Amino acid sequence: MNNFEQKILLRSKMIDISTGYPWIIALSEPDARRYGIRAGDTLLLKWRHHSTAVSVDLTTSLVKPGQVGLFREIKRQYKIPHDELIEFKLLEHPISLKVIQKKLLDKKLTYQEIFGVIRDIVRHRIDDISIAFFVSSFFFKKPSLQEIYYLTKAMAETGYLFKFKGRVVDKHSTGGLPGNRVTPIILPIIGVFGLTMPKTSSRAVTSAAGTADTFEVLAPVYFSAKQVERLIKKHKVCLVWGSKEIAPADDRIIRVAYHLTIEPFSKMVVSIMAKKVAMGIKYLVVDIPVNPTAKVNSLREAKKIRSLFLYLARKFKIKTEVTINFAADPVGRGVGPALEARDILRVLEQKKNRPFDLERKSVKLAGRLLELSGKVKRGEGKKKAREVLKRGLAWKKMQEIIKAQGGNPNIDSEGLSQGKIVFEVKAGKRGVVNSIQNQNLVEICRLLGAPFIKKAGIYLNKSVGDRIKKGETLFTLYTVSQLRMNLAKEGLKKLKIYYIS
Repeated sequence: MNNFEQKILLRSKMIDISTGYPWIIALSEPDARRYGIRAGDTLLLKWRHHSTAVSVDLTTSLVKPGQVGLFREIKRQYKIPHDELIEFKLLEHPISLKVIQKKLLDKKLTYQEIFGVIRDIVRHRIDDISIAFFVSSFFFKKPSLQEIYYLTKAMAETGYLFKFKGRVVDKHSTGGLPGNRVTPIILPIIGVFGLTMPKTSSRAVTSAAGTADTFEVLAPVYFSAKQVERLIKKHKVCLVWGSKEIAPADDRIIRVAYHLTIEPFSKMVVSIMAKKVAMGIKYLVVDIPVNPTAKVNSLREAKKIRSLFLYLARKFKIKTEVTINFAADPVGRGVGPALEARDILRVLEQKKNRPFDLERKSVKLAGRLLELSGKVKRGEGKKKAREVLKRGLAWKKMQEIIKAQGGNPNIDSEGLSQGKIVFEVKAGKRGVVNSIQNQNLVEICRLLGAPFIKKAGIYLNKSVGDRIKKGETLFTLYTVSQLRMNLAKEGLKKLKIYYIS
């Protein structure tokens, strides 16, 4: 019997360490020698009705011979009890590695080849180094449009595919602009009109908050595919942080790409569209904000991204409209989860101190989605969206959504808790706010603890174009500890946010 046919039986031992990866196990060096296993080898873990590929680390102290060490991630994902008998089998190198080698040589890939790579990513048959080679070879060697289509299709089809009834709509922003939290305002407006909107939103990777981070201030956002289906069946709309079943390869690819420090726009579009396909979206509005210090910083780049969105939309038969808009400064006043959530509620509650720029953009995009889906006549979308906002119908629908997802529907914008450690930054001279440096703004927010500390962030007291007097408050910092505040103050010595002329 060769090593690939040999079955290995070991007793589970829980190790109270988080590795950041759900597929790593620890074997004792004596067992590794006995079974001919090396560090980094891939094994198939089989337990009851579950099976998954795992990568091996070796140890002389964490586990004894006859035991296998399972870290926190595996315990959470598979709920394997302590001292359970688990079967392992050494896996051969997957064929997808040869496909990655082929792409490294700049050769075109078939759908079957791309599907095989994505399937192995989902099953953890290939490690992060192999994924990094795939991402680099695929996206940085200018893939063909056909290959981009194949990749999007494979990413969707290796996960759960939803089939909702009626007109299924969605809105997506390419991001990169602080604030700009229009989705949680658009969602209840669309819900009032009876359209289906199963909104999957992202968490922040390099920004101060993602839509999911912000909405989580109001209600839970993590739900299984079946739970999402139940939410939509009853309420027609929801806002969730994806699901591990929706385009599951994307999470691993995003994590690996993050360490590469750059993200090609083609990869961003594939990631977005794979989730739209998986969710069964039929009508889509895409918002591309352009700003010299935002993710998309030129009109030329924006047009290329729009072209790719529209190509994939045609291939998947998704009726799509892509809007490009130049954004001079952040949209809304709050930057950071709790501050952005307060802006959202102020708009929905129609408070006098609401951010009108956020309201205008939300109404505009909601109107376009209503028109695109055929729910209202062309030219009437913005008016109809504004009406349901002013009449309080959108706020009532939002309360229904919050309650359905396990939050408090009676929450009020002014009752949202913010960080108790506060510092106001004053203007050193009189003048006019000429611009706001978005990247520096985000960096200071992250020093304050956003998005992981929900109550951390920056409130923008002044906007671009505002006249200011010396000593007036430009912006206010919020966080939960003096240590975090001190870090942000030190950061402000090097990172300028407001430019005054």
